[in-house]
Amino acid sequence: MLAIRLLQEQAFEVDALNIRTTFDCCKTPAAQAAADLGVRLTVLSVADDYVDLIRRPSYGYGKGLNPCLDCRIYMCKMAGRLMEEVGACAVITGEILGQRPMSQKRRDLFLIAEQSKLEGRLLRPLSAKLLPPTIPERQRLIDREKLGKFHGRGRGALIALAHKLGIREIPQPSVGCALTEVTFAPRVRDLLEFEPQASRWDFELLNVGRHMRLDGQTKFVVGRNAGENATLQHFFKRQDASPCAVMHPESFTGPDVLIVGRVDPQTIAFAGGLMFRYTRDLARIAAEVRLTHAGGGRLIRVRPDAAAAAVPAL
Repeated sequence: MLAIRLLQEQAFEVDALNIRTTFDCCKTPAAQAAADLGVRLTVLSVADDYVDLIRRPSYGYGKGLNPCLDCRIYMCKMAGRLMEEVGACAVITGEILGQRPMSQKRRDLFLIAEQSKLEGRLLRPLSAKLLPPTIPERQRLIDREKLGKFHGRGRGALIALAHKLGIREIPQPSVGCALTEVTFAPRVRDLLEFEPQASRWDFELLNVGRHMRLDGQTKFVVGRNAGENATLQHFFKRQDASPCAVMHPESFTGPDVLIVGRVDPQTIAFAGGLMFRYTRDLARIAAEVRLTHAGGGRLIRVRPDAAAAAVPAL
């Protein structure tokens, strides 16, 4: 927001780009920010090759499974294509020199510009005075003296600039990428270990429910509320779904369970046990659920399962 406002102060027309990744953490209130700034917003989603980036990053992971440099390069390439489409003179970002350890060191900023083919066209307005001038600056299209020289992680000076530039709603610091979170990264690690050929569907499924691994061929996803139950049904019906089955409670209120991988009497019984584990509605020794698999559905009876009660969530 600050980067855009600095260019608007120089009477530039700015188009905003919001890139949606595979993970829910990256869905930001971009529409509201664009409206507040008075800019046109383009929303693009990453392609299927983004999954390959997560699987095999050229520049490695951070503390979790976050391929920050590869991700920034990928996004800047997308921004570069939009720059050419709209006839813009530069791509700007809100990056600040030294703010993030994995992708905003000086050498990282240079690498991102080089690998995204945006050398001379990738402008970081908030730290521009600490970096070599870009082509629009050298051509005097952009007044370098009106750009910033911010460095490091402190927010005080940035908040002061926001007030000066008339930004009333100052967002809280970003929670960061889900791939850095200790509660989410294990799900991705499990998927990469047991399903090296996992598809985009598999990665997107990581955002939903509780995940539990039975063995190298099978895992379960348990809905945590009515919304997630509906989402699991949607995942089951998708054309690009991996082999799976879905179980829905018929005679009680409880979670839906998606069986991903092997569907046989053992895995069905295990999924039924998970239904007992995550409902308070059952005070009985058996319950009726609907199993849908391979285009057909049938009612079955399930019982508590001691093994299901003991398996921890990823």
